[in-house]
Amino acid sequence: METRPAQEHASVDVRPLAPSDLDAVVALDRRIVGGWRRGYFDRRLAAALRQPRRHLQLAALGPSGMTGFLLARVADGEYGRPGAAGVIEAVGVEPASQRSGVGQRMLRALDARLHDRGIGALVTQADWRDRSMLGFLDRAGFALAQRHILERRVHRMPLPETDEEIERAPPLVRHLRAGDVDMLLRIDRALTGADREAYLRRKVDEALNESAISVSLVVEDDGFVVGYATARVDLGDFGHVQPTASLDTFGVSPGFARRGFARALLGQMVDNLAALHVESLETEVESGAFELARFLYRFGFVISQRMAFERGTRRSTGAT
Repeated sequence: METRPAQEHASVDVRPLAPSDLDAVVALDRRIVGGWRRGYFDRRLAAALRQPRRHLQLAALGPSGMTGFLLARVADGEYGRPGAAGVIEAVGVEPASQRSGVGQRMLRALDARLHDRGIGALVTQADWRDRSMLGFLDRAGFALAQRHILERRVHRMPLPETDEEIERAPPLVRHLRAGDVDMLLRIDRALTGADREAYLRRKVDEALNESAISVSLVVEDDGFVVGYATARVDLGDFGHVQPTASLDTFGVSPGFARRGFARALLGQMVDNLAALHVESLETEVESGAFELARFLYRFGFVISQRMAFERGTRRSTGAT
């Protein structure tokens, strides 16, 4: 499916992105999407410097300079997905060099690095109308994942409709703090029966230090945290060109289920996002997670125009 000369492909060198590449990445991205997303790339490069084991960011360099970039991170537990996976957050190739193999060469380099870390899965998202990206994923061997992306357009929640609802004191919902992590661990263990300490500590760190806007929340009862929702807001992941919030995980202690705490959490999150002019809230749900999907549908989520893709990582067969 390559349409350009093989020598152009061979002249490209793939190496890790460096802080000095920021201007070139931003300029190339602007030529591809037509928007200005410097803040997004600045935050992703800063995150890679702060947590180098969590991020894999590559540049493709040709005779005339940067020809492509690929930003990925290592995920382990997001959206309830079992096991570690590489997540492609952003990929771009100079328009004049697209379909020349530059993107596939960066993918091979990413595969090799993931294999070195013992990670066997690679996942991403794309809008079904993005023909260029869908073609790239098809040529790279991706298939539809057994997961659904749900989204909810952000607008303020309606006021209570009855006097009873107005008189009932609403749960206290506040922003997530670093000191909340131990309570989150207790709740998660009670819900899952598993020890996901590394995952939750990472999500709290990302929520507090990598999101463009702090939107992660906890809900309290009598001064104790009984539920949480971690989310990130950014402009750029998976080709987004408008600010979008990604709901990674949320949970309510079993003893407080079906008492309005989950709705209070998500309702406050939606209100906060609306005030910040964020357009939508997204999440991923396993195909068989019927109870979770039912709750989200009742809360106003619908099937997104975006789809989840996955494939196994591949051993390198040549130069990267």
